[in-house]
Amino acid sequence: MNPTGLAFLSWKALRHRPLRSVLLVGTIALTIYFPRALQVFISESEEVLQERARSTPLLVGPKGSSIDLTLNSLYFTPQQLPPLTHAAYQKLTRQNFGTTIPIHARFRTGDAPIIGTSLAYFDLRGLKVAVGRGITRLGDCVIGARLAALRNLKPGDTITSSPENIFDLAGVYPLRMRITGVLAPNQTPDDHAVFIDLKTAWIIEGLAHGHQELSERQVAAPSQNTAGKIIQANASVMEFNEVTDANIASFHFHGDSGDFPLSSTIIVPSDDKQRALALAFYQGEQASEQIVVPLHAVSDLAQTLFATKRLALIAFRLLGLAALGLAAMVFLLSFRLRARELRTYAKVGATKLTIGCLKAAEVSIIVISAMILAHLAISLTRSLAADILSRLLT
Repeated sequence: MNPTGLAFLSWKALRHRPLRSVLLVGTIALTIYFPRALQVFISESEEVLQERARSTPLLVGPKGSSIDLTLNSLYFTPQQLPPLTHAAYQKLTRQNFGTTIPIHARFRTGDAPIIGTSLAYFDLRGLKVAVGRGITRLGDCVIGARLAALRNLKPGDTITSSPENIFDLAGVYPLRMRITGVLAPNQTPDDHAVFIDLKTAWIIEGLAHGHQELSERQVAAPSQNTAGKIIQANASVMEFNEVTDANIASFHFHGDSGDFPLSSTIIVPSDDKQRALALAFYQGEQASEQIVVPLHAVSDLAQTLFATKRLALIAFRLLGLAALGLAAMVFLLSFRLRARELRTYAKVGATKLTIGCLKAAEVSIIVISAMILAHLAISLTRSLAADILSRLLT
């Protein structure tokens, strides 16, 4: 019994039926891959979620789901959460619990989130401008590396916010923003985001606008009340949808700034005492906001993922058994169809043991090929898990 000869004959038999061989390899590889890939993806996902949560000590936001608040603030997932008022943010800042970082994560440009925040956010996340410069005035933005690569954007280009409802012309203000810089990649949701100043976010919100100067001859209505020093503008007044050096002075806000909305506030306490004070400050029944420890919220989410994983693994294993049963049936039917060929081997001197080894060699080649393919796919999944999770969450 020559092992080399057996391997050669088995390889030739498999090459003679390439479609069947490829289907068997693919079926067995998927059977091995799916349960293992699920375990890898969930473990990598938990690590990614916890890593970003650990870098975010505390979150303050409107009362509601702590997981929704955490995902919206850390991964910018769209959530139907009530707003946190700017007055509440200012009140929190006056408590001196540490560094407070506002987050306004309501708007998007296409599928990319637009984040209104302060410069302290860049320090917290370790974000550096790789190309261009930072935000210098109203209407400026810096964008993540992945977004810049996907849309082929660079400093000097513009990007426009998306309206939430195309039929609500009086609502969200589509604003064309000037890109001043591109951030260095850091393999987080920040790579796919647009970062702007809070006031720019409030312009998109419709709380501020700029328009050409009112003059009696050009844009004043004929029925203007000159006696009362009131000029009533007509429909020819043009509102600006882009902040430029020429019109920036015309942009002004309406209403009480304390009522202006935010999504949440990140607190970075200066020490354990300030952290404890911040947690205690929002524990009273009279508190209109909630404080969340993102790491705890992520842990709760991970427990849900693990429960889902157990159910999915059971389903995958049952499907795997069914797939392996079908593969075994294919092998048995194949050997039965090749009965004449195998009898020929016996006539030329092959023993039953040799013929059995020949069959085992064919099965081994298929199974080993499937295992190698599944291992490569699992390695690829492990390397891409963080990026896939980031895209799914955003």
